[in-house]
Amino acid sequence: LAPDSREVHNGADDNASGTAAIVETASALAGGRRPDRSVLFIAFTGEERGLWGSAYYVAQPTVDLGSAVAMLNLDMVGRVVDDALTVFGFGTAEEWDEVVDGANASIPAPLRIAKAPDGYGPSDHSSFHAEGMPVLHLFSNTHEDYHRPSDDWAKVNFDGLDRVVDL
Repeated sequence: LAPDSREVHNGADDNASGTAAIVETASALAGGRRPDRSVLFIAFTGEERGLWGSAYYVAQPTVDLGSAVAMLNLDMVGRVVDDALTVFGFGTAEEWDEVVDGANASIPAPLRIAKAPDGYGPSDHSSFHAEGMPVLHLFSNTHEDYHRPSDDWAKVNFDGLDRVVDL
């Protein structure tokens, strides 16, 4: 965070956007077609301090990690620009290409997805990947307001955020 600032850091994109996407996805699943598998929604804390929440969870899970098939991480998904979304973790499961391409083709306004193979990175999916779990990390990329008081709701691309939730 901006080290010399005493201003409020709203964190609209990092990571209120991801939290909003989680809540909206949970709401959509609760009110519509049920997935074939159970879905556990978790919002972690302490990511900026070293993945504290996700690291604790994988060490003390409330649901056996062996029964989980994947971890999907939504971190900074509120600044979609030029229809672009970066998705990390494609190398963690051979099914990801087909799954993500199929999901993207099914939404009303498909995104331009940049596929990155690595399952490690500076977000909570890394804790799960370290345990051998397939992961995907959806990310709309950094911007000039990253970790600054100027990361405000007025700069969130709500249409883009809706498209990430649709995906």
